[in-house]
Amino acid sequence: MKSIFTFLLLVLLVTPAISQTTVDVVTGENYANEVYYSLEDGTLKTAPRNSWDIAFAANKMSVSVLANNGTEVMVYTWPMGKISDWETVDTTGMAWTPMYNSIENWELGAFNANAQQGNMFDFGWGIYNMTSHIISGDSIFILKLAENKYKKFAIVEKKGIQNEWTFKYADLDGQNDTTITLKANDYENTSFIYYSILNDEFVNQEPMERWQLLFTRYYDYNIPYYVTGVLTNAGVRVQQVDGVSQATYKYYSVAAMNDTLSEIGSDWKSFNMGTFQYDIADDVVYFVQDTLGADNSIWKIYFTGFSGRSTGTYSFVKEKVGPTGVNNITEQNLTVYPNPAINEINVIHDFNGDVEITVYNISGQPVLKSQTVERSGLNKNKLDISSLPVGMYSVRVSSGNKFKVVKFLKD
Repeated sequence: MKSIFTFLLLVLLVTPAISQTTVDVVTGENYANEVYYSLEDGTLKTAPRNSWDIAFAANKMSVSVLANNGTEVMVYTWPMGKISDWETVDTTGMAWTPMYNSIENWELGAFNANAQQGNMFDFGWGIYNMTSHIISGDSIFILKLAENKYKKFAIVEKKGIQNEWTFKYADLDGQNDTTITLKANDYENTSFIYYSILNDEFVNQEPMERWQLLFTRYYDYNIPYYVTGVLTNAGVRVQQVDGVSQATYKYYSVAAMNDTLSEIGSDWKSFNMGTFQYDIADDVVYFVQDTLGADNSIWKIYFTGFSGRSTGTYSFVKEKVGPTGVNNITEQNLTVYPNPAINEINVIHDFNGDVEITVYNISGQPVLKSQTVERSGLNKNKLDISSLPVGMYSVRVSSGNKFKVVKFLKD
């Protein structure tokens, strides 16, 4: 009997504690707030959804500019001229098609929607100069803001080396003409820098800490409709599995994960016109891994309820099911040089074993791939990029469950 007890005690000591946690995230009446959430630490920040109108990428290698579609900020391209025609903007007969943020990639904001396919110099709002590394604005946009207020708006330039944006806006009649210079290097640990045109001020919207999930309202052009749902941060990968037992299923596949920012999205719920309540899918789970965070653990989440606009409460269960960071005690190293590069890049890293190196263009499409077996320690791989068009790219190095991504510029 004593030996059986000892055996059971040993089992308890060596078996990892797996626990599920029930969570309520509250966005407020009429979804007034958006909530930034860490799977490890819980709610990091609750911020008013209507506090900002536009947002600029903080990363010097990014040219993305977002519109606050969640508050129905509308972005239209003025088709009658270029940025040089700022003084003569006329919106008579305005009946243009609005543009929206991508729900697949944070790098494609509403203001990037006009980017010419196949032209690596064209970023929608402006054109890249490979000599000066400046993207010069070439477009005028008409913005419809809250309270039915309209503004004309232009991104004058982004200086890539200095990581400095310049933009301007004014009333349609030219009054209240304002030019703003934004030094993005002053904003650390944030993906985007938010600005309220209505209030003429920058807004601290995101938390300083690393987040994985954003509970918010956004425009889903695939429906098309405004929806409430969950978006994921850049570098967060998700696998959706349907038709399973939510409480017990935990067979994730890292290879099946993708980084579409709306992979969780809104379709785990549907509005029941009979009960006037939301029905929640009871056989869908999501596996989530933050490949850019300090902890690359894999979490399982599934939803159990949604209150609707009364309180804007999302109810879900979370459980850590994958590696707990034992393999990530020291962060993986990854460097690319030269940067900018012309004909080739050197990828310096400390990934080992079966290693895959993939180069992606600004649209997230793979354009170059290399597979190799590496030893422990620092490794160097040389990639020929001479055939790639000039522009911005990302290099992703992966081995097993470990990933890291850096950006570089092709001159």
